Amino acid sequence: MISSAGPTDSVSTIDLLSHDAPAITIERAAELAWEIYGIRGKIRPLTAEKDANFHIVLPSGEEALLKITNAAEDRDVTHMQTAALIHLNNVDPSLPVPHVCRALSGEASDIITEPTGQSHVVRLLTYLSGTVLSEVDGYSNLQPDIGSLLARLTRALRGFFHPAAGHLLQWDIKQAHSLRAMLTAVDDTDLRRQLAHLLDRFDAGIAPRLPLLRAQCVHNDFNPHNLLVDSNAPKHITGIIDFGDMVHTPIACDLAVACSYQIAEGPHPLDNIAKLIGGYHSVLPLEEAEIELLPDLIRLRHATTLTIGAWRARRYPHNAAYILRNCTASRRGLNALDQFSISDVISVLHNAIRAS
Repeated sequence: MISSAGPTDSVSTIDLLSHDAPAITIERAAELAWEIYGIRGKIRPLTAEKDANFHIVLPSGEEALLKITNAAEDRDVTHMQTAALIHLNNVDPSLPVPHVCRALSGEASDIITEPTGQSHVVRLLTYLSGTVLSEVDGYSNLQPDIGSLLARLTRALRGFFHPAAGHLLQWDIKQAHSLRAMLTAVDDTDLRRQLAHLLDRFDAGIAPRLPLLRAQCVHNDFNPHNLLVDSNAPKHITGIIDFGDMVHTPIACDLAVACSYQIAEGPHPLDNIAKLIGGYHSVLPLEEAEIELLPDLIRLRHATTLTIGAWRARRYPHNAAYILRNCTASRRGLNALDQFSISDVISVLHNAIRAS
């Protein structure tokens, strides 16, 4: 029987792509599941970029996710992610997030040391089944649900803090100033100039205002690849996965990440963002200072994706296709936003909020 963890007493600048995922075989994973958690079942590996993940189906039909974390990942950051999931289960059990399962020792995770000498954090989570939202065609009717679910998640994390939450994460929009050193990897001259202009704007007018905004621990990667829907009836979001980019940052930065993936194609690119904002505001009302900065923060998320993508693709050409998978959409998003002035976008957001 898989039991969820209850209450507990309980920056890295490393590029994890430069460190191989743990070399854990199916047989070794089965051993770990039995030795640490006392469970057996049908086991299969899952595709992962930096960790070793395994799906386990118990004889009872229950499903679990065994995670063996990359040895290079800051262990405190891993513990923060675990503690956040436990917190969410305690504060809002109805949120569709994985639950942490206790080891036989009673702990929320365990440490193993492999023959290579590397140590890894091992965790067991409940498995969320479903279809990844990014694989669903035409889900514009779900934008209000995406917004309201993100707001619920943010509200539930409001009382959570962990010493590792302040770690340095390049994907955190408030760290946009450090992208400048990576711009040389952007081959397209016009795009590089456009990104440099955005960073100039960030340094001069955005960064000084961020400390005035509400800030807390957030998911920081609320995109369609990390949301699940029912495979048979994709009418609402059934799961939130991948808390690997959690960080303490302004909640407007977190919301901007979600919005950046919702820029629509066609003559009305802001429609889906407006729907998402309406859903978000209905649960967690936005402050005026946050609304005013959202257009720039959305642009900066695209700038982050394009700059880091170019830099990592140059460094890891064998993995370039995966690294650059979101860059086409990010460039399209930037070009779409450039059709509007900042005041025009703010006006669209205000209208969405009034209608929510």
